[in-house]
Amino acid sequence: MLEKLKHKTILFLEDNVEFAANTTHLLQVFVQTVHHAQEISQAYTILSSYPIDIIICDIKLKNENGIDFIREVRRTDTKIPILIISGHKDEEFLFRAIPLGLTAYLLKPIKYETLIDALKQCVDAIDAHQMKRIELKEGWYYNVENKCLEKEEILYTLNKKEALFIELLSKNRDRLITKEMISAAVWIHDEMSASAITNFILRIRRRFGKNFIFTIPDVGYRLKT
Repeated sequence: MLEKLKHKTILFLEDNVEFAANTTHLLQVFVQTVHHAQEISQAYTILSSYPIDIIICDIKLKNENGIDFIREVRRTDTKIPILIISGHKDEEFLFRAIPLGLTAYLLKPIKYETLIDALKQCVDAIDAHQMKRIELKEGWYYNVENKCLEKEEILYTLNKKEALFIELLSKNRDRLITKEMISAAVWIHDEMSASAITNFILRIRRRFGKNFIFTIPDVGYRLKT
């Protein structure tokens, strides 16, 4: 799978020079080019000068916030895979960042296996954006272009919230989805109660079948068992 990255280019925004040098050396094993920026202004220059396929960005920079940079990128590009790096885990940030469409959240020091998994997720994201249809599970497809569900040549139109939910599923086909993730992705800025989300899932099951999504008691939901 990682062979698909050999002609790709990464923008790496990181102000720790030593960490950036070591990580860049590792990334160059998998991709064609890594452009390193220490400041947001340098990152903007690189973005405007080169075709970038993946962005890796530290949250905290010297006197700057990496999230501000990502928000600006997302104004014009909603598809490019973005990996976030942080020195500590922040669950609240993770939920707030879901609308930014982050591909992965990496903790320093980055473990080799974790980086590989994140790069594989980038490949999946790039492939998904290049496809018009994403297979969610057996027989079910999400039509990215028309924002509808397909099964056995039958098209199911989706309202806005349903489309946002299905997009969340398409990005997490083999992963657990929490109610907090659903709230952030579907309602975005409005905080929803657990019961409202439960009712939303019930409506999804009424439309697409009780086995369309599975409940993991006291934890969340999975598209697949």
